[in-house]
Amino acid sequence: MAERNIDKLLSMTDSKYKLSVAIAKRAIQLKSGVVPVVPPEQRVGTRNLVTLAMREFASGGLITGDEIVDEAKLQTLLDRTRAAQHEANQAAQAVSYQMPDFDGD
Repeated sequence: MAERNIDKLLSMTDSKYKLSVAIAKRAIQLKSGVVPVVPPEQRVGTRNLVTLAMREFASGGLITGDEIVDEAKLQTLLDRTRAAQHEANQAAQAVSYQMPDFDGD
């Protein structure tokens, strides 16, 4: 995938480093649960989130620039997700713990 569209991706920005940062940020968003913008048929067989992010950029579904990632919104989403996971883990531990039976008491 990357080799087929690399020229198109490089033409979207003035620096390959900016492109790599944009793709990395989008991959982080995808990992946190953001819905991909490419159709499901383009996602088939793609486990690598970086490749999926590259496909999104190559399809024209996303644009590069300074505002590609709303960092504050993403951080809020990640914080909420982590807090919910922590609460779920605490609840699971509380339910799974049972006092041992003492025979002599």
